[in-house]
Amino acid sequence: MDKLTEDFAKLRDKIKSPSFQANEGLSNEVGYYIFSYDPSQEMRVREEINNLIQTLPPMLNGASIQVFDLFKIMMSIVDEFGYRKQFEEFEKQYGMTFVIEQMERLLRMNSESNRIVEYIQQHLRPGKIIIFLTGVGAVFPLVRAHKVLNTMNQIIDEGPVVMFYPGNYDSVRLEMFGELKDDNYYRAFSLN
Repeated sequence: MDKLTEDFAKLRDKIKSPSFQANEGLSNEVGYYIFSYDPSQEMRVREEINNLIQTLPPMLNGASIQVFDLFKIMMSIVDEFGYRKQFEEFEKQYGMTFVIEQMERLLRMNSESNRIVEYIQQHLRPGKIIIFLTGVGAVFPLVRAHKVLNTMNQIIDEGPVVMFYPGNYDSVRLEMFGELKDDNYYRAFSLN
């Protein structure tokens, strides 16, 4: 059994646990988790996530899994404001740094209530939910994982949140794609 298969087997067992679903036993910490993986395994990770969604619900004691793809959310917001073409032009004219700055403004990523977290909050189904955050690699460097988690944990704290992270997480530092250091984030628990 390879590492990714083992990690998903552990994740499956963890998610089925009633204490995980209820955010119990975390010493008053919010139930935020990072499932890190080798970025070259992206397609397998997507398949495994779909497999979890298809097979786990009968074993979740009334809880359900809700997936939020950060890339789809970002593009939905960009399209809502009609800025897709403008961002393409910005990149051609001014470069990626400018696009990142403009995207941060549009999404209000430096605000306590950024638009990505607002979107998630508005689209949460009622009841016991386990949130899966995907698309983290696809939004990099426009959206940083630690900024989403930092604001999300102030708003969404009723159920566990699992971020699927293509890189490394050592319970302090996020490293996108195993190479690019993101800011420190120490509030999440590592799932592998």
